[in-house]
Amino acid sequence: MSRTLRRMIGASVLIVALTCVALSTAAIETVGTVADLIGKGVFVKSSELRPVGADSPTTFLILGSDQRDKGAIDYINFGHSDTILLIHLDPSTGLWSEMSIPRDFYVHWKWQGNTYSSKINYAFSVGGVKASLHVVTGLLHIPINYVVDIDFTAFDKIVDKLGCVYVDVDHLYYNPPGTGYASINVRPGYQRLCGQHALDYVRYRHDDSTFARDAREQGFLRDAKQQLGLSGLLGHASDIVNALASDITSNLPRSSAALAGLLLTVVDSVSGPVNQIQFPNNPLVLPDGEEDQTATPREIQTVVAKFEQPSVAPPQVAGIVAAARRAARHRHAHGASGSSFVPTAPHLIATDSNVATQAQTLSPNVSFPILVPSLSLNTATLAQSSYEPFSHYEIRDPQGHAHFGYRIFFSTGNVASYYGIEGMNWTNPPLFDHADHLRVNGVNYLYVNTGGKVQDVGWIAHGALYWISNTIFQDLSNAQMFAIAESAGG
Repeated sequence: MSRTLRRMIGASVLIVALTCVALSTAAIETVGTVADLIGKGVFVKSSELRPVGADSPTTFLILGSDQRDKGAIDYINFGHSDTILLIHLDPSTGLWSEMSIPRDFYVHWKWQGNTYSSKINYAFSVGGVKASLHVVTGLLHIPINYVVDIDFTAFDKIVDKLGCVYVDVDHLYYNPPGTGYASINVRPGYQRLCGQHALDYVRYRHDDSTFARDAREQGFLRDAKQQLGLSGLLGHASDIVNALASDITSNLPRSSAALAGLLLTVVDSVSGPVNQIQFPNNPLVLPDGEEDQTATPREIQTVVAKFEQPSVAPPQVAGIVAAARRAARHRHAHGASGSSFVPTAPHLIATDSNVATQAQTLSPNVSFPILVPSLSLNTATLAQSSYEPFSHYEIRDPQGHAHFGYRIFFSTGNVASYYGIEGMNWTNPPLFDHADHLRVNGVNYLYVNTGGKVQDVGWIAHGALYWISNTIFQDLSNAQMFAIAESAGG
């Protein structure tokens, strides 16, 4: 089983599960039961923790440690914190912010009279939850209200209770058995990931990076949060809390009244958008040849400010609309027929005609036209043939109805960075449940805003939903996303 999603989702699901409990009942007896269950875990006492009152901005530090049970062959007192995820909830705006610190981030720190220079995940090995809390607090200089650590074995107990999440998989994740790496086969396209399949997708790091894994973790958690309650997702919240309770180390409230206040904070923070913050990715090569990551103090201050901001600025799309309207007026003034116009954006070029030719091979598998953008990123290439850049798939909605779709994806030229176009005859998937709307040249576009960046741009045509998906790092600008969408015939 995986060492990544087990721990990250273990703690994250605990928070989401608490939300389910709060939404499903207002009975104080239920809150009391959950408080009793949480009380089975190890309680953390630290002067660096700052618990807050009900319905207040709240920051969680979620640690995913690889500590084994006593008696295991590889048991040690402390493992490593391979997942270091921060979640900030702001009930006044309904905002949910996520930020991951890469486990290979290089830090200088002191603990109990000793000085260390190491990867940040080593702090857990030295002093467990308290040492990790100390190092993260010293690095970010922000108050942390609650810390939750889930050990290596916890997710085994809840994987069957987790439920499933609809995820837009950006490319084929494949590694056959017998290579020395975990075998994985997660196909590209919009699909319902459950249990082990979800683990395989998030944990994958065979040919990408820690940053890619962190981005997938955040994206998966965003999708889970947004689909809360959809098709009974995490419908067994009490069972999940019960399964996790004895395996968590935290300072979560043990009293019914205090827990009820925290639940109120969570409930009031799930209605708004998800603000995904990317930590700086500056490579650092040490004298011994070890490759880590680093960041300047100013870069850290910048991401912390974005993480703690009370609201997410809407994507800057006004200029895109204005450019389209100016071009449409120009075409009309010069007698051009039709109102369609494809706005340009920096670093976009004409798509190779062979892409459209190859894409039509997907036509027999879907009942609607295959659209291909006429504009592409100037560095884009179709991925290697073994990665199946042209794919078709079947997906079932929560009611069990079958739908069909296709996906074409391009590599930007950077590691683990793929964007693409997708189409399917399921026109109201969870992907766009919380989308904003923008009308350009008569077309109503749906777009997903994550921290001021456009993650997806969609539109309905020919009885199907089409959309352009950004990379997991959101490498494409907002202008590029809309320009590529319009060039596909939106």
